Amino acid sequence: EIYTLSLHDALPISSWAIGLLMIYYGLKLYRAPLESYTWTELLINYAAGFIRRGLVGRVAYYFSQFVSPVFFLTLTVILGYLIQLVLFFVQTRSVPDREWLLFALSPTGFLFTAYNFDAYGRKDVYLVVLFLLAYELIRRRVKLRIAFPLILVLYEIGALIHEYALFYFPFVLALLLVTESGRSRRSRALIAVVGIVFLIGNLVWLFGLSNQYFDLDRIASSWEGLIPNYELTAQSGAMGWLGIPLKDGLQPVFDKLTFPQTFFSYLTAAALSLVPMALLERRFGIARAVRARLQGEPPFGWLAGAFALSTAAISFFSSDWGRLIYLYGMNLFPIGAVTIERFGLTDRAAAEPDDGYSRLSFALLLILFTSTWMVKMYVDGGHIALQGGAIYRLMDWIERIQAG
Repeated sequence: EIYTLSLHDALPISSWAIGLLMIYYGLKLYRAPLESYTWTELLINYAAGFIRRGLVGRVAYYFSQFVSPVFFLTLTVILGYLIQLVLFFVQTRSVPDREWLLFALSPTGFLFTAYNFDAYGRKDVYLVVLFLLAYELIRRRVKLRIAFPLILVLYEIGALIHEYALFYFPFVLALLLVTESGRSRRSRALIAVVGIVFLIGNLVWLFGLSNQYFDLDRIASSWEGLIPNYELTAQSGAMGWLGIPLKDGLQPVFDKLTFPQTFFSYLTAAALSLVPMALLERRFGIARAVRARLQGEPPFGWLAGAFALSTAAISFFSSDWGRLIYLYGMNLFPIGAVTIERFGLTDRAAAEPDDGYSRLSFALLLILFTSTWMVKMYVDGGHIALQGGAIYRLMDWIERIQAG
């Protein structure tokens, strides 16, 4: 009884701890030099033209006459992480405590940005909020004629923040086709067609913007008026792979493919990140439930599967594979939780004995899974993506104290 209570209480305690950690890193970001890639990305705005990825900076530009843009953006980043945490906590109420803790405290879950400070404050913070808001509309069974247009608006905002939003848009299309399986084929076909047109149209549009504004001087000019002394260096990564030249954007990906230790360490990290989702699948049989819902309608089953698989396209163009693993997790786990709730799935492991041995086994799994490894956000050349986690860092810290 005591252990069960403490385990259940660990969820809100963990949420508070993660929230405080995100606030701490927000204060650290506020003090970070503006030359860092995170800040040069956040500060991009439309002052020098309609530069893609400039929406967040444009909002800061509007508020700059009232408050420092650095303070404003830091505040929005912190609020973004806290909103993520609240939405995630609400959406995953149907998830058992153990799987919740394994994911939330995973090195590729909420703690990814704690392990990789260069990932904290990236525009992913806003994108994940938009993703979770879209899933919340589906979870709450908001009328489709209201929910679907709102979802398109959310992902359009996401596309103006960072094009990564478009590559995770097929996830929400797949979820809609599955959860709305009781609707007519015409309605679901319309969702698919509109979604495909929305996706392709945005990709073409953003590629056109890249051609028109592929000039790093424009990015530097966009800081004028936002930062008084804006002698910053516009980094080529701000243009991303959707810009020109394509070869330079893809070269880091080719580097990973030509170094087995780099490539397979990323694959290992991706497999490890799926452990909480695999355990969730074992307990609720999500895949079996989805197949049962789409039985007799193979076209929609194949279409939903194609949408889900198409999200992997970003892996061929992005060199931030650790970051992509994190974003996949922040989509897949909430999708699983929403599906469980929408379908009313029962916990198939609830009848299993919960004795002292199983509790000890889980405690050891949680410690080992969450604290012994991490995955680097960006690894170039022949480096290994998997690194030692919190326990190893603690040992290094103790060693430095002894050496001092």
